[in-house]
Amino acid sequence: MAETKAYVGITRSALDCLKQRLESGGIIPPAGDSGILGYQGVKLSVTYMEADQKLQFDIVVKPFFVPADLVWTLLDGAVKRCAED
Repeated sequence: MAETKAYVGITRSALDCLKQRLESGGIIPPAGDSGILGYQGVKLSVTYMEADQKLQFDIVVKPFFVPADLVWTLLDGAVKRCAED
């Protein structure tokens, strides 16, 4: 599975929602529009481009026993819920 994933059509309010969801799950999101996000051995580079309404994640590090598709499935659900709110 890909090591990079981008979501388009992500508004600032959807990004703020996603950050809140991450925080409530014990994950500290970057303070700004880009940075590193880490949880249980998985580290993701995160970049939000507001003008393009694009949110991109890159897997930087992950344990061999954590499949990339699991990472993307979890993110897909959170992003989808926030984009629909």
